[in-house]
Amino acid sequence: MPIRNIFKKLVLNMGETPERGYVAAKPGLNDLIGRTGIAKTTLRPSGTAIFDDELVDVVTLGEFVQDGTEIIVIRVEGMRVIVKEKLKEL
Repeated sequence: MPIRNIFKKLVLNMGETPERGYVAAKPGLNDLIGRTGIAKTTLRPSGTAIFDDELVDVVTLGEFVQDGTEIIVIRVEGMRVIVKEKLKEL
């Protein structure tokens, strides 16, 4: 029985519930790749953007992007939505 008690100390025995702050990744984040939106807050380099009336937490690759700027999603890594400023067409 003492060996069993040792293993109980090594194994996580509490659940990962939303009440404890654990959340699953939003489904469909990969669908954002290539979409354009507007920086809702200043991105330094992280902040919030809006895509079709949906607020999304985003991050740049280190660039500073002013709020109100049009941005484009270049890739998604897990829960990280990476954006850059959309270049204006001439």
